[in-house]
Amino acid sequence: MTLGQNIQAARKNKGLSQEALAEQVGVSRQALGKWEKDTALPSLDNLQALAAALDVGVEELLGSKAGESGAPEPTLTLDALRALLEARDAEKQRRTRIWGGAALGVALVLVCVLVGVAYQYDRQVQALQQSYAMMQANFSTTQSELSAKIEELQAAVRQGEATVLDWNWRPTGQVVRDLDGTWAPVSVEVTPRTVTEGMTGQLVLAHRGGRYDGTTELLDLTPGADGIYRVESGVIFWVGEKVDLSVQWKTAAGTATNETLGTVDCSEYAFYPEISWNYTSTDQDFGYRTRITADQTLLTLACYPVELELDCPAWMQVQKVTVELRLDGAAGEPAAKIELTCDSTWESDDRRMSEWSGTFWSEETKDGWPYEGGTVDFVARVMDAGGNVWTDTRALFEIP
Repeated sequence: MTLGQNIQAARKNKGLSQEALAEQVGVSRQALGKWEKDTALPSLDNLQALAAALDVGVEELLGSKAGESGAPEPTLTLDALRALLEARDAEKQRRTRIWGGAALGVALVLVCVLVGVAYQYDRQVQALQQSYAMMQANFSTTQSELSAKIEELQAAVRQGEATVLDWNWRPTGQVVRDLDGTWAPVSVEVTPRTVTEGMTGQLVLAHRGGRYDGTTELLDLTPGADGIYRVESGVIFWVGEKVDLSVQWKTAAGTATNETLGTVDCSEYAFYPEISWNYTSTDQDFGYRTRITADQTLLTLACYPVELELDCPAWMQVQKVTVELRLDGAAGEPAAKIELTCDSTWESDDRRMSEWSGTFWSEETKDGWPYEGGTVDFVARVMDAGGNVWTDTRALFEIP
């Protein structure tokens, strides 16, 4: 096993989450995750801190294999690890010396150039003095031209100043799947930079692709007490299309201003969550065993804890995540069902990431569930605040 796999196995044996272990070691959860995935190497101090927190020896984390005498030998010793780290530091020092030498060479070249410039300077002083009077005469004209240019640029900036501070969209109901396709009702909010008395707004939607390709909608925006203009109904986004949005403002005096908001790519990725099973474990965790008793066959799981990672659109508010254990012999009903707990959340661009966990272990089912043969599956159900439910199935395999 690799160093990362050994760290992960020791953490699970200790019953610690990544966040708990990272806090004890004094590093971030992301750093610990990179160590467990073997995409980064802990320092010697961090490796010793890991061993202390997990109540194991450093050699055990590094992994061992039987030698000729039968005694375990570490596949990666502390000396070897120290050598790797020292080699890395030596490479950094070598690069520093190279860049230092290059900088010294550049400095010498600059000194030579400056000496040459100083030599030529004396010869050019007279020519500069002669042209100074001419430059002074032209300065006034040049200053006037620059002022005019600056005024033109400032006017152009004022003309193109953004009228919108922010805008967003979100579904207001369930994602519908019918014979015409998949669609969802949405609301659109636009926050203007400045609101004047009697100002009105209209939202322009140009559909590209999908069922309404080439059509354009013009919808009135309703101002709210909070200064935000909204279209709360009448907007439909179809999965598979792109929608170009712009806004038209009109003052009480009749002055109109148009501004482009952006494009919404109505792909499934914009409407659906992505579900990842056991983001810190291996496929071996999705196994089960069976044993025959006097009157029935019982099924037990190789790993009772379940971990999920959700990658959701930013607008989605996840309300509940459940996982069912389904056996063919249960006539379609789940043999067991658990509700997962959210361990952590974080933002990434326009997506919201979260980690969820739970366990099927209980005293009532420690001996297993009655099993009559057939497939064995985990079924995850994710429900959001709009009543949408998304499912994902993970098949389990039998371990001899």
